[in-house]
Amino acid sequence: MLVAKELSYYPEKKVEVKENPKHNRRSSTTKKVHGKKKKSSSFAKLSILSLSMFGLGIALFILFGYANITAVRHEITKLETQKIRLEKEKLDLIAELEGIKSSTKISEDAITKLGMDYPSEGQIVYVTVEDNIIKDKEKPGIDKQIKKMFSMVANLF
Repeated sequence: MLVAKELSYYPEKKVEVKENPKHNRRSSTTKKVHGKKKKSSSFAKLSILSLSMFGLGIALFILFGYANITAVRHEITKLETQKIRLEKEKLDLIAELEGIKSSTKISEDAITKLGMDYPSEGQIVYVTVEDNIIKDKEKPGIDKQIKKMFSMVANLF
């Protein structure tokens, strides 16, 4: 047999309520009311709930920060690998350019690929060039300068 036991954790107040004479079921009944304890209990539950929501918000904020840090680290790693790859490609291109610019390589390619050969003594022609020394030409006079200015002005119209 199961027996119900009344536990009294909180002091209870008993309030007698009288009903209208229309309802003749009972003349007076007693109700249990939890007075201030009920209000403080709901306040405690509300405060615990609000603190837990606040803690959850802070935890989510921290988690979002760590997610951003991880994304930035991933991007940095990707950029560093790209930088290393580009530096390696640059060194390869510099080495290839040095090979192309080499005069010995150019002469070998001219001989083998194009069938060219160095000229013999009879094929070489030496040309002498005189230095261009500007001799004193006639210095333009004032009348030539004035004519030049008038012609420039006339060309504008």
